[in-house]
Amino acid sequence: MLILHLSDIHFRKSDIHTTQDPNFHLRNELVRDARLQCSRLGVPDAIVVSGDIAFSGDPEEFKFATDWLTTLCEACGCSMASVFVVPGNHDVVRNLADRNLVQMIHNTIKSAGNSNTEISKQLSDPDAGRLLYESLGNYNQFAQQFFCDLLPPDRTRVVRDLKLNDGSILRLWGLNSAFVSSGHDRQGDLFVDPASLQITREDGVVNAVLTHHHLSWLRNSRELEDHLNDVAPLQIFGHVHTNRVDMVRDYVRLSASAANPDRQENGWEPGYNLIELCVNGGPTERTLRIKAHIRIWQTAPGGFQAKMDRSSSTFEHSIRLNDWVCSSELPEISNNYAGLSPEIMPVKEGNTINLLRDLGLRFYRLSFSQKFEIAGRLELLEEEDMSLPDYERFRRVLIRAYERELLNVLEDAVTTIEQRLRD
Repeated sequence: MLILHLSDIHFRKSDIHTTQDPNFHLRNELVRDARLQCSRLGVPDAIVVSGDIAFSGDPEEFKFATDWLTTLCEACGCSMASVFVVPGNHDVVRNLADRNLVQMIHNTIKSAGNSNTEISKQLSDPDAGRLLYESLGNYNQFAQQFFCDLLPPDRTRVVRDLKLNDGSILRLWGLNSAFVSSGHDRQGDLFVDPASLQITREDGVVNAVLTHHHLSWLRNSRELEDHLNDVAPLQIFGHVHTNRVDMVRDYVRLSASAANPDRQENGWEPGYNLIELCVNGGPTERTLRIKAHIRIWQTAPGGFQAKMDRSSSTFEHSIRLNDWVCSSELPEISNNYAGLSPEIMPVKEGNTINLLRDLGLRFYRLSFSQKFEIAGRLELLEEEDMSLPDYERFRRVLIRAYERELLNVLEDAVTTIEQRLRD
């Protein structure tokens, strides 16, 4: 299995589509290098982005991100359906997060004796939950095309499963560390919510966790670190713009470079990662082999090069896994497509999952009026949807199409509009 990992792309509205964009050449070189590396290593099974896709949470920044990720996927030979994202602090619209009412909720959480209890209380309150997540509305609109959008209280993390070489499951968990982010962020003052501390171990499942803020930025870092070290052999963070690889007995922890860092910051070092995963050994001696290719930018001459681990161009580590026998009773594939919380879809329905992902990407690209017309004509909208954000309303349209066995009908309707637009 191959995972391509990016972080902190920081598409800035004032730069994109201009000749003064300081990172145009760098992004082009990253795509060229990724194409070359993937031609050697294989097509990525997932492209994961650990936050800060945008710079100020502006819709145009997310639109540019969609177009650029499309280019990257084409270069690597994979579908946009392979993209998996989590939000970062730059994906927050700060003038929404800095409002007095929102800051009151933030301060209540920060000053609580038990932050986990307070976070649960605030996320379960409809008004408080809406205020906490409103600043992530543009991010959610973008993330919905990948079924990575978030909605409290039940969908505050995202999950996706990939099949490893021995038939077991790599389960990607995307955590949100930006729901208390604003213009007042300070190191050690951010949080993950209690759902992030309930990642479960299952036979035949290997957990990999992706979140934006490094542990050093989280108030509940000790609790999260202890939990992840128990349950997640692969841990991926962004935000700090510094590439580090920690290889410990039970886990590998990656802290990422920024794909588009600020050129004025100290230690400016753009980069991205390619992570190979393989399960070796028999049922009673299974090990997870992790091989990380850390690609960093060098100047004069310019180009992405391998970060060296002493004399090796890769960082390699093996982790002992629990015993597991592959049988007809395979682990179930989890997905984050259900309305309010992850549900289980059997492995045999994997083709349906792929159809839903691909259709979701195509549906996302239609205009609001086109989506609304299709949803209304197929009677996939309910009265209860009218008070929801657009991204959640149309997510439910896709889920209902799946539940009512109307995916093919919905696909035909989308195809008709696409054909009309081409003509």
